[in-house]
Formats: sequence, C-alpha cells, structure tokens
Amino acid sequence: MKKEDLTFKEKSKEKILKTIKHVLNYIRHNKNKTKVIAGVVAIVICVGVVSIVKLNSKEVLACAKSRNIMLEGETITDIALSGSREIEKGPSKSYGKVVYLTIDDGPSEYTDEIIKILNKNNVKATFFMINSNMQAYPEQVKNIVKNENTAGFHSVSHDIHKLYTSPTAAKNEFDTNQKTFKEITGETSKVIRLPFGSKPYTPRSSYNALMDAGYKLWDWTLDTEDWRSTSPQIIQSVIKHTSDTDDAVLLMHERKQTVAVLDEMIQHFKKEGFEILPIKQSDEQRNYWNGKLFKTEK
Repeated sequence: MKKEDLTFKEKSKEKILKTIKHVLNYIRHNKNKTKVIAGVVAIVICVGVVSIVKLNSKEVLACAKSRNIMLEGETITDIALSGSREIEKGPSKSYGKVVYLTIDDGPSEYTDEIIKILNKNNVKATFFMINSNMQAYPEQVKNIVKNENTAGFHSVSHDIHKLYTSPTAAKNEFDTNQKTFKEITGETSKVIRLPFGSKPYTPRSSYNALMDAGYKLWDWTLDTEDWRSTSPQIIQSVIKHTSDTDDAVLLMHERKQTVAVLDEMIQHFKKEGFEILPIKQSDEQRNYWNGKLFKTEK
C-alpha cells in the first residue's frame, strides 16, 4: 500500500471517529428529539467507517455499543410510536384554515382542566374573564397566563342594562377588569368581548369610548350555545357549522358539558386541517362594528 493512501485512510478514520463522537454526544443530550434519525445516522456511519477505513473489531463494537446504549430498552416499534406521538402532539397542519377557540365567563372550577386539554393537544385558546370570577379564582388566572393562553376581559356586571347607562360605563367596567388582572398577574391586556356581543345592544358612543381607550373588541362567528346544550349537541353543532368555512371564531363557555367534548373538538379541527390559534394582543380586532368578523377573502 502506498504511503499517501495509508495517510489518507488514517486521516479519514480519525475524522469519522470524531464525527461519531459528536453525533453520539448530541444524541445523549437530545434523546427524545433525535432518537430515530440519529440512531440510523450512527449505524450508517459505523458501516461507512468499516467499509472505508476497515476499523478493527474493537472499534466496530464500540460504535455499536454506543448506538445500543442510546436505544436501550426500546424496540423499533417503541421508537416509531414515540416519533408518531410527537408529530400528533404538534400544532395542527394548516391548509389556510384557522379557528380561534374563545372561552367566556371564567375563570372557574373547570379552567385548569381546560388548560390540561389544550396542553395535551399543544394548542392555545383565549379566555374572556368576568371580574368577580378573576377575584374568586386568582390561581386559575395565573394558570391561563403561565400556559401562554390569551387573557381577555368580559366585563364586571355582564349586564347590558348596566354596561350602557353612559357612554363610558362599558369602558369603565373593562378598566376595572384591567386593574384586577394586573393585581393578580402583574400584566395587562387589551383584548375584550362585550356580553351578548357588540350588536345590537352597544351604542355607537360606547363603542367609540372603548376604541379611544385602546381596547380590541372581538365578537364571534359561531356560538356553540353550550350553556344550554348537551355534549353531543355541542360537537354536532360545531362540525355542522364549520364544514363550509375556513375561518371561525368559536364561542364557548366554561361548562362541564363543554369540557367533556373539548378534546374531541380539537381533534376534529386538526383532522379537517384547521390551525387552532389564540387571539394575540397584536391581532387586528374583529367585530360587527368594523366589518372584519367574517372574512370574505380566502
């Protein structure tokens, strides 16, 4: 064998062994994320080293042993299922279809369970909260924020006869919401929803006062009417009324029957190609007044 060939193979061997070491170190620190791909890569590298530089038996065994440690206690089926679960847990694949899950009248005894279901599916929602409920369930308010859902406000009185007694009455109620929320979380929000919607009850003067204060008002495109429906009726209504749309703002409430079908609802939207989003503070408001609620363009 020529000297230059020997040198080339020795250098190749050294580089490949170093690469293997880096790959295995990365795998050990990122086991869950790189399990399948990195395992295959490690095997291929081992085979490549054997064929190119003719590793001795000890080196081959060391390479195989490292790969086995990484996959210890797991069958190929286990690994494949693990990878599949990670994919299913991820955000829904979007085909230009969007649904906003909005939940009114909380927080409540059901808030934490709702958040668990959202987290299980790796999606976020928007919670429109009533002032007295924030005061009664401060830990749930914190949990909403902690889990990166959007916190919005839903008035103090929840009473149209009190909200519109003056042009600034509704604005004052949301200011109270803001104060309570900041006392609990140290944060602020400008996302609001008027009880019973912004039309037909809200006078123009009240709407203008809210806009002047910088609030972002959101109505809805589909009311699940979950407050008076059974769980099967809720899911049937959602499936029926979102079958011909690619953009929906869904109104729900913190009710036992809603919690019971929330997971099924999310799975349905994912299957149908909807991206499930929370309302962001930076999003343009969508309500009956500004004409942005129902999108005409896809």
